[in-house]
Amino acid sequence: ERYKTIWELIKDDLFLADFTRILAPAIANRSRGSLRERVEGVWLALAGPACVADKTELEDAERYLDELEKLEEHGPITDPAVLRDSLERLYALPDVDATDADLQIMTIHKAKGLEFGTVIVPGLDSGPGGGDSDLLLFHEMVSPRPPVKGGSEPTASGGFPSGGLLLAPIKPTGAETDPTYRYLRDLNADAEDVESSRLLYVAATRAENRLHLLACLGCDKDGELKRPVARSLLARAWAVAGGHFQAEGTAAEEETDRAEEIYLVNRLARGFRAPSLPESVRWTASPEGHEDEEIEFSWAGETARHVGTVVHHWLQRIADNEMRGWDAKRVDALSGLLRRDLERRGIQRAHSKGAAELVAAALKNALVDERGRWLLGAHPEASSEHRLRTRGKDGVRSYVIDRLFRDAAGERWIVDFKTSRHEGGGLEQFLDEQRARYESQLNAYAAGFDKARLGLYFPVLRGWREWQR
Repeated sequence: ERYKTIWELIKDDLFLADFTRILAPAIANRSRGSLRERVEGVWLALAGPACVADKTELEDAERYLDELEKLEEHGPITDPAVLRDSLERLYALPDVDATDADLQIMTIHKAKGLEFGTVIVPGLDSGPGGGDSDLLLFHEMVSPRPPVKGGSEPTASGGFPSGGLLLAPIKPTGAETDPTYRYLRDLNADAEDVESSRLLYVAATRAENRLHLLACLGCDKDGELKRPVARSLLARAWAVAGGHFQAEGTAAEEETDRAEEIYLVNRLARGFRAPSLPESVRWTASPEGHEDEEIEFSWAGETARHVGTVVHHWLQRIADNEMRGWDAKRVDALSGLLRRDLERRGIQRAHSKGAAELVAAALKNALVDERGRWLLGAHPEASSEHRLRTRGKDGVRSYVIDRLFRDAAGERWIVDFKTSRHEGGGLEQFLDEQRARYESQLNAYAAGFDKARLGLYFPVLRGWREWQR
């Protein structure tokens, strides 16, 4: 009898009946639509968004789905190795709510003179890296104090005379290493060891409260812990750190022995029922015969925020493509994808249609509006979702600029997109109020540049305000 496929084994398991019911349509229609759509549909149907611990994990899922979509831009994925290699290079995000005031990443050299509550130093096991031998080594021999009259001429260690410049070329092919070259190489190695010790001291003394030194060592074929690479920072601290590594290795072996008695995969108990879903991800079918009924939609609060996020995402994509291939017809074809994107972010399914229509209207407005086409088109030094760090009296601040570029005249532009809505008359007054509201925000962006022109673009309204800082 042939071996069963994973899908056949899943279908034979009565405990996975609900999972099978959701996965079966995706398997049956695997030749239709995109891989992202099928994976995302299954994830949503399994209430994936309700299972994440925080917003960062939700963004990680979005990055994974975006990667699937990117891989299929030039056709279906036929080689599993391409998918595997791409996903291996995809890393989880840090805490998306963290600010630069909470976390700073820098080299040990840059940290000199600074102090932090907690310091984390990774990669202590990494060595300086190998390389080709230097073609020429040299060392300036420092002269000691003048010799006593009548005394012998002092010499440096190793019998080399003091003072002057000591040079040694690399050995010719096939020849033995020159003693002078070997001596200078050892001098350089000693100097590197001293520098490594100094660097480790600098890193360790930056911490006010907590210091975390991270390293990873392997074991040899007998299970004995390997010593750290020569001239690594860990090697400089091994006299103290070695005991801690030996203790951790013993604890890990004991944990492995206990783990052998534990099943790697646990089954859910008979009769298990998934917990009820929160309102933000619960799907509610429309009443029969009323699927096209107009639904009252609230544009305030979280819904408006998610609409703005999706609009920004697609405006960035259009700008990255320099508008090539983008028109109203293509935006209309995105309607289903826009709804799923909004639902994934927490908008109820019954409300996603109205939200998706607003997103589509904003995108189409930007594509047909002269100002919108200018902003999204090709420019020198153009960047979308440009990250900027500034340091001021309030400390280090981090910003994200929606659109940054230079125009044909060489002037730098900093532009923010706003998805504000306005009903009724008084549009110009409303845009003036919006400028007053966001002026300080854009001025803060511009503080990171010598000179810039600032602008607010409202794709829903085709509105525009600009000023010079």
